[in-house]
Amino acid sequence: MEAAETQARSQGHGGEPTFAQLLRRYREEARISQSRLAESAGFDHSYVSRLESGNRTPTREAVLKLAEALGLAPAQCDTLLATAGYMPERIESLLADEPILSEVLRLLQSHDIPEPVRQNVRQMLRLVVNQAQMAALGWPSGPGSTPGAIAAD
Repeated sequence: MEAAETQARSQGHGGEPTFAQLLRRYREEARISQSRLAESAGFDHSYVSRLESGNRTPTREAVLKLAEALGLAPAQCDTLLATAGYMPERIESLLADEPILSEVLRLLQSHDIPEPVRQNVRQMLRLVVNQAQMAALGWPSGPGSTPGAIAAD
């Protein structure tokens, strides 16, 4: 059973790299040996080898230490955390495939935007979410197409 679990961990979902594959890629791009990476991150020399083979699962702290030792950019660190099954350091990393959502999040968190404007944007977003939920349930969208308005027809 252990061999099957190791094989499953070494294969990514949907063609995405696994933690083991991504760690190896980042290490090779940095042109650093497994032993040197382990030493720089404060681990036993065989630890990186076991991580890259998929025989060990890292802790969140271990992933952060490895990312620091590799000198990864914040986005790369977040990707490494995500492939290891942890939440990224920056929430916007979760929205990498939706740049408009990242921009909305940045605006909502910006103190340069007056609070009343941010509240209006939140209200508009609630309406958009409600419309999307109704559409997913089969309700028509648009003016006068709320469940109450349709029932009145």
